[in-house]
Amino acid sequence: MVDCLTVWVSNLLLDNEGRPDAQDRILDAVDRLLEVYEASTATWIVVSNEVGLGVVPPTSLGRLYRDILGRVNQVMAARADRVYLMTAGLALELRALGALPFSSIEC
Repeated sequence: MVDCLTVWVSNLLLDNEGRPDAQDRILDAVDRLLEVYEASTATWIVVSNEVGLGVVPPTSLGRLYRDILGRVNQVMAARADRVYLMTAGLALELRALGALPFSSIEC
């Protein structure tokens, strides 16, 4: 179990604060995590939080964090077998509802 991507991404962002390539470095770390997952035979449960549904953060670092975490969540969800949105203890299985990765949608 990886609990949780939210704190991990926060730590990575703070480690790379002020670097113009911070998002690329974080996404590279996600790719490395996914390589470990794909090499494993274990079942993985990965927990994250949705931080993009609230108010816009007042600081540039907060906005960058929201955007990077959103991208990390998209990458992880696109590779996952199942994706759940939990609200008030209720789970919605997004793929079962027809949800598709954004990258697969033609605009």
